Amino acid sequence: MESRMKICFLARPSFDIYSSELYKGLKKKDTSIKGIFITTNRRESNTVRKLLEGVEGVELYETSAYLRAHWDEFDIHALAEYEDKYDCAPIWEYIYTDRFLINRDYDYVIKITAGLFSFFEYVYEKTEPDFYYSECISTLQCYIAYLVGMKKNIQYLTQMCVRGSLDATYHYFAMDPYQYNVEFVSDYGNQDYTIEELARAEKYLSEFENKDIAPPGMKLVRTKPKVDKNFIAAPIKYIMGRFDPNCNDPFSYMYYKSYKDQLNPIRFYFRYQKLKKYFKKPDYKKRYVFYPLHFQPEASTCVCAEKYEKQLSYIDSWAKSLPADTVLYVKEHYAMLGHKKLSFYKELQKFPNVFLIDPWTSARELIINSVAVTTLTGTAGFEAMLLRKPVFLGGNTVYENAPGVIKVADIYNNYVVQMKNWEQPLREDVIRYLCACFRSYHKGNAYCQNYHHLLSENINEIVNSLYQKLLELYKMQL
Repeated sequence: MESRMKICFLARPSFDIYSSELYKGLKKKDTSIKGIFITTNRRESNTVRKLLEGVEGVELYETSAYLRAHWDEFDIHALAEYEDKYDCAPIWEYIYTDRFLINRDYDYVIKITAGLFSFFEYVYEKTEPDFYYSECISTLQCYIAYLVGMKKNIQYLTQMCVRGSLDATYHYFAMDPYQYNVEFVSDYGNQDYTIEELARAEKYLSEFENKDIAPPGMKLVRTKPKVDKNFIAAPIKYIMGRFDPNCNDPFSYMYYKSYKDQLNPIRFYFRYQKLKKYFKKPDYKKRYVFYPLHFQPEASTCVCAEKYEKQLSYIDSWAKSLPADTVLYVKEHYAMLGHKKLSFYKELQKFPNVFLIDPWTSARELIINSVAVTTLTGTAGFEAMLLRKPVFLGGNTVYENAPGVIKVADIYNNYVVQMKNWEQPLREDVIRYLCACFRSYHKGNAYCQNYHHLLSENINEIVNSLYQKLLELYKMQL
């Protein structure tokens, strides 16, 4: 079958490998498909060229090369024009979603932002793709590709790992910055489900209710900062990075001066040793709301919960909104131990009704014994929903319309009223929600940053669902 689709692929690590494999799989299904690959620097470009050597229909565009060639054209006047042209005022709302740009100086940020608009205008106008396939929108480069594409009728598409214990097995499709499941039926409570669908949802829920099933991805980060080979190799990597052109190219903004991060294993280890004194064991006799801190910086906060991306502001609102008999239990994310400066934890100490809980405490026990769970977008909220606990959301997330979930734009002075009006959903409501979720899921692990994306069986599953979705959307365009 020939569709003559053109797909623009993000191709920065690990998507340089992942996207190349997807494209080769799609070409086997439809030889007329053409691929446009967006790389960040020469190293990524060489990787893609090598992986796709001999594969037809490939065009490659390198952002750093384009920015370098046109650098003098990018200024605040150009950016203001793009801001108006693509209806994205205030532009700083989008700039602050990028973890690589937020610590740069003003002039540099302006030039990079204007340059990315110019780059995607150039690529899209020259190649006229039908789709932009990417990771979730987690950098300004992705966001601008999305914004420019919206104006030019180029649809953004990504495959997201599902929440919870299925994250290594299934994925869903998203087409917006907030990672919403595009195939999920919001009116799930009024749908008809088969006996098999209901039985599958019942089995999944029963297993979760009776056993603490950690998401496979979470198991990879349950380690304490320690002296290991990464700790010992850090100074060597730092010195090597100082002379690596890929780490010193100002036109490759995501990796510019990234060699400084090579010392992080040492920083994190010594910070962790100092911050352990702030951790407390939970007292389950207390009435408490549980708030697990998020891994940062990530799209889960920078994009999907931008208002409270500075988590201390969210905690501050909660501390001032709780009744006299309730406190806030805050638990650090395993993968963030040592990442934050000690000043963050010192600020937490200033809240008398906020307690920093030992990060090795069972999150499940904290959920079960809580009066409510709050999160910006985290999986803990999804798990609390399965256990039919009150869940307060401070951001945008895929499960926000699940039973018993309360999404609030501002928690300040809203908790008491919301809790008074909250009604525990029926177990049947959760089962029907899960049925709707399972209907929208597709086989295949879409987490591209581990070995699973290289397994032939898995990549075939990802390619099969992607091809069917692309065909469906492409036919709608015709």
